[in-house]
Amino acid sequence: MIDVSELENFAKNCEAAAADLKPYAGKILEEAGEEFLDIVQSYIESLGNVDTGKLLALFTKGASGNIWELNLGGLTLTIGTNVKYAKWVNDGHRQKPGRFIPGFWEGNHFRYSPGAKSGMVLKASFVAGSHYFDKSVQVLERMFPDMADKAFEQFFRRYFP
Repeated sequence: MIDVSELENFAKNCEAAAADLKPYAGKILEEAGEEFLDIVQSYIESLGNVDTGKLLALFTKGASGNIWELNLGGLTLTIGTNVKYAKWVNDGHRQKPGRFIPGFWEGNHFRYSPGAKSGMVLKASFVAGSHYFDKSVQVLERMFPDMADKAFEQFFRRYFP
């Protein structure tokens, strides 16, 4: 008589792993999203893009108004913010030299105030972007394969020790 109990156990483990794989991949993507938010926030701070903290505080994953999608080996992660100027800070933007902006200065920071009689006159025609998001994507793209390898290795060890 042939003992096929090992083969039956292997088949059961394959079925269990197949059922759990998609939710586990979602969990890995969720963790990558959290890591990516940390990276984005670090770049926003290190590149000096923090004034009021609004851009820094309102980056989220998966919420409405998000503006960027990352494709990570067949998994899609939507990250961004509903802060209107986030793309301008990242990519840079054109402005009209000579345009008057009402507001006032607090130390090195200009505060926009629509009704103010004081303000500043724009000089540059283009404000360069800091590319905080692009730099963050590059970091995550380097990190993600190793993160995913370790996570999937743990996953498969649960079913095939």
